[in-house]
Amino acid sequence: MRLRRLLLPTLVCVLLPLPFVACAAARQAPAAAPPAPIEEEPAPAPEPAPVPPGVTGVLPMSCAADGPLCVPAADFARRLCDGAYPDVGLVLLAKDAPFTRMYVAGDVEAWNADGGRSARTRLRFDEEVLVLRKRTPPAGGVVVGTGGGFLVMRWDGTCYTLEDAEVTARKPPALKHASIPWRYLTERTRAALLESAKVQAAYQRRGKECKGAVSGEVTKSCEQADTALSAAIVAEIRGGLRVPTPERLP
Repeated sequence: MRLRRLLLPTLVCVLLPLPFVACAAARQAPAAAPPAPIEEEPAPAPEPAPVPPGVTGVLPMSCAADGPLCVPAADFARRLCDGAYPDVGLVLLAKDAPFTRMYVAGDVEAWNADGGRSARTRLRFDEEVLVLRKRTPPAGGVVVGTGGGFLVMRWDGTCYTLEDAEVTARKPPALKHASIPWRYLTERTRAALLESAKVQAAYQRRGKECKGAVSGEVTKSCEQADTALSAAIVAEIRGGLRVPTPERLP
């Protein structure tokens, strides 16, 4: 009987489920709590990309200085003429833009004597241009032409130098304009122009007549439709249609 009493705790210990075995063994220390996660400091915000020297990324829409001519800033005009910015031309020639306009006094074989990317071309009598700068003869060095006159921008955004006698401030009854290079306009500009029913109609007609052609030999009807599209764009902008400020600026 006494032996039975001695063996009873041992048997109970053996028969208990394994996780509850604690006989003849010290209680295990409770497991240590997992370490708290280390909070990383947020990465510093990236620094803005540096702006190249001379590039402002701003489209000036006010006169650079007091005087008889309202022209954009000289450094902006230089950058404009060094590149190709047809969208910018449409903004600078908006109805409410303050810049001085002049008109070609006769058919002129023109180029940009100040340099730039504009190819030699022919400007037509009564063509409207925007004045970018009044040129003055340099004190020394080589002079092309008289060295005076004006640096002007056509409706297509290209720049040319004209002599004083080649332009007039008198507005003609029927204004002419350069052809608008539709295929070089950005999608944002095109979308804004196509909000006009007249531009939309001219665009659809051009698509029908030109059948997708954008260069090379085209039919006479395609040429006429392309001219009509340019005329519709210019007429609408002269009438107050606005296009957004281009993302790419001089």
